[in-house]
Amino acid sequence: MKRHFAEGLCSVILLLTSLGAFAGQKTTSTNVTTIVHDYASDGITQLLLRSDDYNGSGQASYGSFITSSGELELLLSNRSVRTVWITPNDPVGSEPAGPPAGYYSYDTSVRSDCFDQNGNIVPLATVVTSSGNCKLGVTFYSGGAVYKLLMSPFPFSGSGDGTPICPSTGCPATGLATVTCNKVSNGQCVIWTIVPNTGAANGTIANLYSESGSDWIFIGQYYNTFRIDVTNP
Repeated sequence: MKRHFAEGLCSVILLLTSLGAFAGQKTTSTNVTTIVHDYASDGITQLLLRSDDYNGSGQASYGSFITSSGELELLLSNRSVRTVWITPNDPVGSEPAGPPAGYYSYDTSVRSDCFDQNGNIVPLATVVTSSGNCKLGVTFYSGGAVYKLLMSPFPFSGSGDGTPICPSTGCPATGLATVTCNKVSNGQCVIWTIVPNTGAANGTIANLYSESGSDWIFIGQYYNTFRIDVTNP
């Protein structure tokens, strides 16, 4: 009981902080529930991004929200008893050693949104069928540095992502995420599934960056797999 109370209290504090409630700011964010699965839909293949299996069911639910711009944000902190498992060291070819795989919570976030062909964010509520032009970004802290493991149509996307520092040839393209709507209510989607877009050219490949001031330095390419459900409410 104490563990569940602490979890709920941390989630409330974190959500209020992230929405600017302590500053008296008005927001139009929508609270949602995010379910992070540990296995692919076949029930056998273990995923590289997975939950803390909080209830021993091979998946776990997290309080999260969709921002006013339509982006999913699952935020954790060093105060949280909840974690996600991140695998930032499964390299594509010969790459530098990434941070160790493990459970992360400190400065950790999982974000997803979709884009039109001009690079504009498409709010998740308006994705009423399916979009394969979506992003899945995971930010986390390890060994004194902040890292980002990103699959996206663009090297970086969304507010606060900073400037990527890439090789002279530019940051290599990554795989994409697919967001599928599973239920529509009053013309808007209320249940989604997010998985890698395996039909895209780069499959499950993500770029790994480390934070340096306001910039992000490209490290290399690593695989990432995931299956995430989102429900509103």
